[in-house]
Amino acid sequence: EFLMEEKEYRQKLEDALNALPENQRTTFLLNRIDGKKYAVIAEMEGVSVKAIEKRMHLALKSLREHIEGI
Repeated sequence: EFLMEEKEYRQKLEDALNALPENQRTTFLLNRIDGKKYAVIAEMEGVSVKAIEKRMHLALKSLREHIEGI
């Protein structure tokens, strides 16, 4: 039962990540998975740190909405 719930959760998370716009998904993954700081991501993307902060805010908001039922 636990493995089934975990698989379901992973699928919902994957679906939620895939629903994000490309720039938000990239920013989220670089920060949360690769552990890169906002300043590094901003430099990589050629945008301001404020733009990265906004992307993360929108990505997290969207992810919360998509996987709220978990």
